[in-house]
Amino acid sequence: MALIPCPACAHTVSEQAFICPSCGHPIAAGGENKQTAIRVLGGVAGTYLSTAALMQIIVGVVFCLCTAAVIITAIIVNG
Repeated sequence: MALIPCPACAHTVSEQAFICPSCGHPIAAGGENKQTAIRVLGGVAGTYLSTAALMQIIVGVVFCLCTAAVIITAIIVNG
């Protein structure tokens, strides 16, 4: 495992990392230019830094839907 400089901030990053932990810039894993989920989501959201926020929103929505399903089930069973 080698350390390489981040192209955006020059912070040292593992060559196996998907993103730079300092600035969030995507790093090609294994030296290849792959389309990873982080790269795709970062491109859709418009910035690389918003990928983490986008994932938190997705997890939050799923949690809210699951909670609503449990509450609705409890109302129907007890009603």
